[in-house]
Amino acid sequence: MSEMQMALTNTAGITSVMSFWVFAASNGFKQRKDLMVKIGSGAMVLAFVSLTAAIIIRGIDAQRFPLANLYESLLWFAWATMGSYLVLAKAYGVRQLGWLASLTALLMFLYGSWLPQSQHDIQPLVPALVSYWRWIHVPPLIVSYALFFLGGLAGFIQLYMAGRIQSLITAIVTVCLALLAVVLGTFTTVDTAWLQILFAGASLVGSVISFKLLQRVDKKIGDAKLAEIYDDVSYRCIAIGMPALTFGIITGGLWANHAWGTYWSWDPKESMALVTWLSYAAYIHLRVHRECSAERLALVSIVGLLLTLMTYLGFNSLGLGGLHSYGKFK
Repeated sequence: MSEMQMALTNTAGITSVMSFWVFAASNGFKQRKDLMVKIGSGAMVLAFVSLTAAIIIRGIDAQRFPLANLYESLLWFAWATMGSYLVLAKAYGVRQLGWLASLTALLMFLYGSWLPQSQHDIQPLVPALVSYWRWIHVPPLIVSYALFFLGGLAGFIQLYMAGRIQSLITAIVTVCLALLAVVLGTFTTVDTAWLQILFAGASLVGSVISFKLLQRVDKKIGDAKLAEIYDDVSYRCIAIGMPALTFGIITGGLWANHAWGTYWSWDPKESMALVTWLSYAAYIHLRVHRECSAERLALVSIVGLLLTLMTYLGFNSLGLGGLHSYGKFK
């Protein structure tokens, strides 16, 4: 990694921290909230521009498209998350989503910074990745993952604005336990069987309890108008992410046929991508036909976030292997 790329990446990380704290603090200063939101958005723009430059410079230094390992994919994920939020903020003025978007980008920077130096260094491509299909197949998937995460985060805010506090808290704890399983699987020697149980058990039990608790409404908290806005934001994120995921799956099949002579091999990550696709297809069907409430749809988007997390990082860190595995890092 060149000094210029490191400086730009560090700038993006530091400004994402600033953006997170300013957005979060704006909730406690009503009189200066607008000013603080503008400062937080400005920090996010600076982080996005810095990360864009860092990715471009990494590509120039590597003399290839800079998306070939886990570290580089995390940079792209943070880039897509910040860029998508800035577009949403311009279109909807969704202030509360800002601190969650910057927090997500910050977590990806931290996760990437903890990876071994071999991931940070520019390495020659392994033979399987020496193909023009890499820059056709992978970027749409990363963008779709970022949009699905934003859709799930908007679902959290929708639950809050709708007064479903107990359901919201349960959903937050569920996602935190799933993230904990991924982090422990990546950086520790904990038996992956226990981590698989933690991820799957927390996701299943937490989701069921969250749906059960939707009936409990705190009428003192929330804003029906904002709840409707965040429901629409979640839907827009998923509606845009779905074609990107579809394109990524199709081009993945074409690349697989080119490399291995088969379009589909039921590799674990392929299979999980299909499950994720089906979950969001169900969400869009339910949303378009208005077959369930906005609060239930918010939880469906959060379940989709968990499936996206498993598809993107879970199989790599929980010892499930497959042709797409980045391996286990210590």
